[in-house]
Amino acid sequence: MTATGETTWTELTGVPAELLALAHRCIAADGGMPLATDLRFLGRRWSGDEVTAFGLPAADGSLLAAGAVRGGPAFTGLVDPAARGRGFGSALLDQGLELAGRDLPGRVAAHADIAADVEITVESETLTDDAVALFESRGLRQVFAEDVLRIDLTEAPPAAVWPAEATLSTWSQPVARRFHATYHGAFRDRPGFPADPVDEWIAENEDDEDFLPDSSLLVTLPGLGDAGFITTARGWVVQVGVVPSARRLGLAAALITEALARMRAAGDTHAWLTVNVNNPGAAAVYRRLGFADRGRRARFRG
Repeated sequence: MTATGETTWTELTGVPAELLALAHRCIAADGGMPLATDLRFLGRRWSGDEVTAFGLPAADGSLLAAGAVRGGPAFTGLVDPAARGRGFGSALLDQGLELAGRDLPGRVAAHADIAADVEITVESETLTDDAVALFESRGLRQVFAEDVLRIDLTEAPPAAVWPAEATLSTWSQPVARRFHATYHGAFRDRPGFPADPVDEWIAENEDDEDFLPDSSLLVTLPGLGDAGFITTARGWVVQVGVVPSARRLGLAAALITEALARMRAAGDTHAWLTVNVNNPGAAAVYRRLGFADRGRRARFRG
């Protein structure tokens, strides 16, 4: 056990049931990335050789708050919605920043060997306004944010409307490199575009056990060639992109509605997606098609 002020933290190992339950309570209250309640997702952030995880147990054994620091360094934390307003969030973040080796504005660090210039990434999959204010009070700046959207597929989406002579290809090994070229052409002008190498990008899709090649589509137009694409996984629209020369032809909407229809036929009852807050045009298309806001996720750095 370690103490910070009046708060005593208990070490967490693995992904205990109490942590999973806390993640579910936060998602239910705040919205955000639904994968944050997935055991595999939690395991990558809350356990491992380079992870230090800690929690504050309640009298009944549940967790009032929990945090994890991993190599990078990066910090992620959760506070029970019913326990907020009692200073646990501040104590949690300060403990995480201190473990990561970052000095805290306005106070002397508890350990003399903490470096003042360590930059840490703070991750939130269930961002709230109060969390933003807390992060900013510690000198952290937002460097990334995505809105999380969901659509119900219990009713069939409208039929896709395509430009004349458009042709569709589904994902396959012979076509995968064309998907990547279209992905690159669609996003290379976006801020922070990672320019993933072709083999890495293809593997990232195909190695996902939930990847849906039959609803991952490439659209080709006469005179323009490969003009847009969509990749999907079970319950997810992963990426949608249209090359600049083919925009404003309705391709994004057509790709999404066609993919959703195929996903529904394969048994999906809903679909999620995330869209960067600096991409309002894409967000407007998704909302017009019936996707509803379900929270926000973000990254802060400082």
